[in-house]
Amino acid sequence: MLGGWLSKIGLDLVPVPHSAGQLNRIGRELGVRPPFRQKVREVCGTCNNGWMSKLEGVARRVLTPFILGEPGAISPEDQGAVATWIQKTALTAMLVSSEEDRKGGYGLPASEYHALYALRDKAQPLPGSQFWIGRYNGVRSWSVRATPLAVRVNGLPEPDRPQGYAMTILLGQLVLHGLRFTTPSLQVEVSTGLDLPQLWPPAGPIMWPSRQPLDDDAFLGFAGGKDFRSTEKHIELRPWRPATELTPSQAVGGMIELPTICGKHVVYYPTVLVDEATRGRFYAFGTACACPMAYLIHTEPDGAHCKAADTAEAISELYEALPGEEHAIEDQYGVFRCKQLTVSGPAQSGKATP
Repeated sequence: MLGGWLSKIGLDLVPVPHSAGQLNRIGRELGVRPPFRQKVREVCGTCNNGWMSKLEGVARRVLTPFILGEPGAISPEDQGAVATWIQKTALTAMLVSSEEDRKGGYGLPASEYHALYALRDKAQPLPGSQFWIGRYNGVRSWSVRATPLAVRVNGLPEPDRPQGYAMTILLGQLVLHGLRFTTPSLQVEVSTGLDLPQLWPPAGPIMWPSRQPLDDDAFLGFAGGKDFRSTEKHIELRPWRPATELTPSQAVGGMIELPTICGKHVVYYPTVLVDEATRGRFYAFGTACACPMAYLIHTEPDGAHCKAADTAEAISELYEALPGEEHAIEDQYGVFRCKQLTVSGPAQSGKATP
């Protein structure tokens, strides 16, 4: 999935949990192992040792200093190969998913792989692609993510299928970000909210690092395709909701029913927390479903969000470590304990999940 050269440049190789799975769902655990060792079997030897190997060679030469935090530049001559490497790596990472996942719609269409293979000798990404490069200053060591995107036109309903996808690769102190429009007629010019330097299409040499770095609080939204800015006034590019948003919560009696990220169960919390949120007061609480899986939930201005999914013991530790005053809400359903947050709730650091 990721080139073996990444294990030889000085990055931390302490074994870490690996997982893969659909967005907003609990990932399939792939075991605890050193990073950069996960392999896929769908890539043939000719490709792996041919055009893909050439891309890995360029990526290693150009990106190694940035991954380790050393400043430098990328010449226009290398930008096409680096952008293609990002796209190739993102597509390959999606092959980690199981056959069952793919039958359920997870992953990218086979046509993307065929199209990239057709361009294998040109060292340039697929048409309708844009890429950016930035600096990361959080605690994650690596991550590969792809997110379906929808082109939304003001006044029109949500599209019934995505028209593109975002790609995000994080390695050490380097973050690489891109998008590909799979519906050419809907392609628009896009920039990033962080105003990252554009890698592709090339516009001259790129100096690294530059602009605002990406931190952990912003990473999940950034990798989830929420940082894109369309240059067209009435058009926006956003994550495709069916793939990236859970079923909305609803009121049931005196409680709010919240779907969990396992996709099978629901949990409940008092409606009084909704009233509190309208007044700018937000809370955190731990809960669990029948999987069994425990969750840390934060209320925020746009609803309740799952910040972590883990064992009951791990979620209890996260909850206890949160600053804020604990409250006990008593009603006909029993006693519900939660903590009032001093802010609207920073995102917890998650596992690296392709």
